[in-house]
Amino acid sequence: MKNLLYGLLFSLICTSVGCQLERADESIAPIIDPKPVVLIERDSISAGGYLGIQTAESALSAYSSVQSLLKSQGVEYLNIVSNVATDLSQLKGRIPLYSYIVLDQSEGTDSGVQITLEAGMVKDLFLNSGEKLSQWPKKENVKSSIRLGDDSETLYEKLTRIRAMKQYAATFERIMMLTKDLTTPFDPGMAQSPQWYFAYTTSTDLLEVVNIHLQSGKVAYIGVERYKK
Repeated sequence: MKNLLYGLLFSLICTSVGCQLERADESIAPIIDPKPVVLIERDSISAGGYLGIQTAESALSAYSSVQSLLKSQGVEYLNIVSNVATDLSQLKGRIPLYSYIVLDQSEGTDSGVQITLEAGMVKDLFLNSGEKLSQWPKKENVKSSIRLGDDSETLYEKLTRIRAMKQYAATFERIMMLTKDLTTPFDPGMAQSPQWYFAYTTSTDLLEVVNIHLQSGKVAYIGVERYKK
């Protein structure tokens, strides 16, 4: 179910709000079920709230509201638009808070690296080309490569070593922290994002996508889209 939601979510977002990510990021998750979805309703909430998320509340408060949906609605992840760093030092202490991170050049390339974290460890490694890896870079030693099963707390130190190697430096020009793990604390950097979004199923054949639009670190309005699967 999780993979299906991921696939549907990113397909829907690209259709409904314009794809926020460049080509190198389109392989965030495979669409397991190719069955088409149909938009049946769209709402925009500029006053009041939805699912406990209130307009005009701070990003920190809104994040707590979304976290509460982990138990009530089964929402596990929150996608963060334009959460980009251009200096690796900006990731210090933040990597374990996310479940999906992409490293790439300023212009998207097939050699960009996608890192998926789960339960505090590296679960998957892919190049943007679609190649699945067991470690990156492929031929470096344990201390200078990211490997499946690595503890997320060790990644910053490892990435710092990799970044110091001339042949890999360009891969750190654009670092995207795209998917937030809702079991982890708020990241202040999220407040700079213009939009967060998540999806969840409301019944066996209905999917809801919730877009939280932010301005100046507060919820400006909430968009809700309902789809029939």
